[in-house]
This record gives sequence, C-alpha cells and structure tokens, in this order.
Amino acid sequence: DLQELTHREVEGDLILAGVQGMMDPPRPEAIEAIRGCKEAGIRVVMITGDHPTTARAIGRMIGIGDGKAAVLTGKEVEALTDDELLAKVKEVSVYARVSPHHKLRITRQLQKYGEVVAVTGDGVNDAPALKAAHIGVAMGKSGTDVAKEAADMVITDDNFATIFHAVEEGRIVFDNIRKVIFFLIPTGVAAIGSILLSIFLGLPIPYTPSQLLWINLVTNGFQVIALTFEPGEQGVVHRPPRDPREGIMSRVLIERTVLVGLLISIGVIYKFVHTLDLGASLEKARTVAVTTMVFFQFFQAVNSRSETESIFRLSPLGNPMLAYGLLASVLAHLGSIYLAPLQWIFGTEPIQGMEWLKIAAMSLTVVLVVEIDKWIRRRRQGREIKPSNGALQSFDSGV
Repeated sequence: DLQELTHREVEGDLILAGVQGMMDPPRPEAIEAIRGCKEAGIRVVMITGDHPTTARAIGRMIGIGDGKAAVLTGKEVEALTDDELLAKVKEVSVYARVSPHHKLRITRQLQKYGEVVAVTGDGVNDAPALKAAHIGVAMGKSGTDVAKEAADMVITDDNFATIFHAVEEGRIVFDNIRKVIFFLIPTGVAAIGSILLSIFLGLPIPYTPSQLLWINLVTNGFQVIALTFEPGEQGVVHRPPRDPREGIMSRVLIERTVLVGLLISIGVIYKFVHTLDLGASLEKARTVAVTTMVFFQFFQAVNSRSETESIFRLSPLGNPMLAYGLLASVLAHLGSIYLAPLQWIFGTEPIQGMEWLKIAAMSLTVVLVVEIDKWIRRRRQGREIKPSNGALQSFDSGV
C-alpha cells in the first residue's frame, strides 16, 4: 500500500519494449521566410531554452547555422563579460539553455554591435528582451498578456513568415514615401523658384493665386495619391538593409530635387517669357506657364516611379492608379483652359495645337535629365559595389 508513487517504484523490473520519439517540425513557410531574410540581409538569431543538441538540430533544419556552428549556452553567456559577449554575438546565431536575463544581455549586445534588433517571443520570460529591442514582436495566439504588453507589435497568426512579409511591405511603403517626396518637393521648389526668378528678372508673376492652388490641390493631388499605390520594385527584398542613420531624404534625393526644381523653374519662365515676347496677353502667357508646370508634373510623376531604375524598364501599366491619376490631372487641366466658367475663375485662355507640342517637348526634358542622372549613378554604384556586411535585424525565436 504505497502512499506515494516515486520513480524508484516505477523503474524496477521493466522490459524495454521500444523507444518513441516526438518532434514538432518547423513550418515550411518559416523555413522559406528565414531563407528570404538572409537574401534581404537580415540575420536571424535563435534563442531557446532547449538543450544545445536540440537547438543545433532545429537551427540546421530551419537554416540557422550549418549544424556545426557553435551553440552558446546560458551558462557560457553567464561567464562572459559584456565585451566578450559582444565579440561572440557577431558570430553566434544559436543560443540554448538561456534565461530571461541572458536574452536581455544578448539583445543589448546586438544593439551595441550596431544591429537593428527585432525580438519575437510569447512568454513572460521574453518580456525584458521584447521591451529592450528596437521592435518587440509578440505572438497573438500563444503569447501571454505580459509579452503582448511589452511588445511593440503583435502577430495574430503566430507565424514567423508574417514578420518577413511585414519587412517586405515596410520596404515598399518606405520606397513609396520617397517616391511621393521626390514628386512633391521638386515641383514645389519649382513653383517657388519660378516666382522668385520672375521677381528677380522684373517680370510679372507667372501664376495667379487661384492657378497655384489649382496646381497644388488638383493636378498634384491625383498623382500623389496614385504614387502611393506603386507596387514593390523588382528585388526589393534582396536589397541590403539601408543605413538606419539615413533619413527619408537621402543625398541622392536632395541632389536630384535641386536639379529637377531648377530645371522646371527655368523651363516655366522660358515659356512664360517666350509667350510674352510673341505679343500674347498676360493671361495667355500665364496659361502657358501653368500648363508647362502641369506637364512637368506629369513627367516628374513618371520619373518618381523608381529611384534607380529607368522608366523605360518599368511597365507603363504596372501602376494602373498612376495611369488614371495622370489622365485625370490632364483632363482636369484641359477643363480649366477650355470651359468658360473655369476660364473665368482661373484667368486662362485657350491654347492652340502647336503650342501644346512645344510645351510637351519642353516638359520632356525633365525625363531626359533624370534618366541621365540615374544612368550615371547606376554606373558609379556598379563600380563601387561591395559585399554586404550582414544583417541589420535580428530575431529571437522565443522557443
């Protein structure tokens, strides 16, 4: 009559009938996502409480390490100084038998090394590292409330592949913000520049206030909205991560903004002065100036579809929204020129056929200039390209 059943009573007089092994295999999409992370320059780090042998095997299965790489245990982490651990995190991608404190130390040393660190986790023990990371990502289904509270983001499907897709979408969104900026700022600079240039030359202002509002609120608006729908460029996930110190306005965008702004300003003033020299009325000259600005915007919107690729390599209908936006802006501007009520509001006069061709030819110069600039920068980048130094993001598996 046993009061308590212990291992000693159970383990006696047994006959081995067999061995059963259990395995929870990784999701196929997670393996693909890790492979995609590597191609995107994102280093994936697995931190787990499992036995080192188990951790090494899992790492090999999902593509982290080669199965022979060193696995750092929590006991070994505990024995290392911060400087020694900093040297280790540069190379080690699999950690086993770690405590919450070890996860926090590893996260901080990765940050000290210069990585942009995202940590994933679902348990209470993951909370310190989730809080310390640049981006804490908690699991929505299996995650504890403590982990969700500490995280910056919650993945509702508990799927690592979702993080990779979010990185891809984030790059597309960031690119599109730059595209909108490259469209808006040069045209805004051009509007201001042409006004200042006309004042400097002692000329009438080339636009009326209502025409400026028309340019910025209507014709600009269609194209800005359309550019936000630009699909991701080819190879967007294969690019190395950008320098985190680089702002939205990169040096390339600043230089190109100045170049395009000056070109449009000079083009608008040239058409304005040329029309006045032909004996046309001020209203007619202003109509030509505004139309030239609208056409420059038209072609600049096309330029803005890619920061590096030639527009001739992009599908004309790759962004249907842009095609509709460009058509809408042109039709709206035609209405302001040829519809009597709008002529009265905006002070415009009709433009003859030959003048349209001259305006279009002048506006096309912005495509030529930007294409030459892109070509020069591609050639220069091709000569200076260097191998990637690795990832800027690290993920903790939270296993």
